[in-house]
Amino acid sequence: MKMILQENLRYADLITKALDFSEVLLTYTNSLYPFAVISIENDVQSVFLEEECDTAPSSMIEKLETQIALRTCQAETAIGVLVYSVTVITPKGNHSDGLMLSISDSSGASTMTIYPYEYDYNGITIGKPYTCDFSN
Repeated sequence: MKMILQENLRYADLITKALDFSEVLLTYTNSLYPFAVISIENDVQSVFLEEECDTAPSSMIEKLETQIALRTCQAETAIGVLVYSVTVITPKGNHSDGLMLSISDSSGASTMTIYPYEYDYNGITIGKPYTCDFSN
């Protein structure tokens, strides 16, 4: 089972699905295009863009954010998990690969959580998650 931060326990099922799918993609393709997993009234759906491969990842993320909003805006209970690759720079200046999970729900709550990962002989190992601290 993947580690889930205390503040994200209510989203555990969707986070686990997103991480499991990311792990499969990264194990077999070494790349991850942004995607989303949403739950609308407990109906879980995946969201992908039908875009050409030359679309910039930042544009894909914005388009997925729009898709999540359009699909969840009318629902009483909805959760959206947007997943994309990031590079993390540690306080010691080391670079690490990570998965950014941007999580939002119909109550207006939102959080961003990073799951670092590294490749090993079994595929990838997803590390302990942490939330982001954005400086001004």
